[in-house]
Amino acid sequence: MHSSEQGASSQSIAAAVKDLMHRKQVPERQQSKKLAEILNLSYSHAHRKLNIGADWTISQLQVVAEFFGETLASIGLGEGAGNESQTVGMMTKGLFVAAARLHEYPCIMWVGEQLHATRRMDFVAYQENRLWRVVETANCPNNVVRYKVNKLEIVLKQPQVPTVAVVDDEQGFADNMRDFLNESGFKATAFYNTTSIERVLHEGGTFDGYILDWILGHRTAEGLIKQIRYSASPAAPIFLLTGEVASGLADEDELARVITQLDVQIREKPIRLNQTLTAELHKAFGA
Repeated sequence: MHSSEQGASSQSIAAAVKDLMHRKQVPERQQSKKLAEILNLSYSHAHRKLNIGADWTISQLQVVAEFFGETLASIGLGEGAGNESQTVGMMTKGLFVAAARLHEYPCIMWVGEQLHATRRMDFVAYQENRLWRVVETANCPNNVVRYKVNKLEIVLKQPQVPTVAVVDDEQGFADNMRDFLNESGFKATAFYNTTSIERVLHEGGTFDGYILDWILGHRTAEGLIKQIRYSASPAAPIFLLTGEVASGLADEDELARVITQLDVQIREKPIRLNQTLTAELHKAFGA
């Protein structure tokens, strides 16, 4: 839902910034890292801005444009035709009020200039107790200052499904764990070697949690755990599975050091796939 004058959406802003970086020869894999450096953001925050439609502010866009020697208008983020003094409008979060204030929905709005009584718009924005609201003009209170709405995005909140990476070189076990987690309210992906999961991490991919076999091929999972701890989600819970302590293939001293230094939880194989496990995982992942 939007006014007759189009503003820039979060997605179109991200596309314009990515196109700018591409023109400035920033490799696609490095764009989130470069944006984090330019705006002094965390890698994950920068990644969300470029790929998941997170909010942008005018000042951030100006900083990015100036860093590359451009203007907002030159990269397609100005409203006016060649008028660099005009921008996409003030972006802010607020509430879209529908059905004569009976329903309110979170939204992102681009607020334009103040409106005078003689100018009619389908929707207007106003502030109430420091919170922006968008309403149909007929339902706007009389004693407030009204503003033009350049664009409006309704935020439909979807339930967050925790993502889990299952890494085990025993494919049958990995598949069974993945299927069990998917049936239990998670979104799980199975990996059968360190190479495949390391590639995902290298490209900036993250998961809300990890279930790793301690012995992967001819090496332990310690190197992989360190990569996770230095990834975009360094605090993600890690459950480490092992059934080789009794056989001597898993060194208890080494496991104790990894638990202490890298903040992982150990579970013995064979592990029971039951409600106790899912409850424990939901708690650990904050779901």
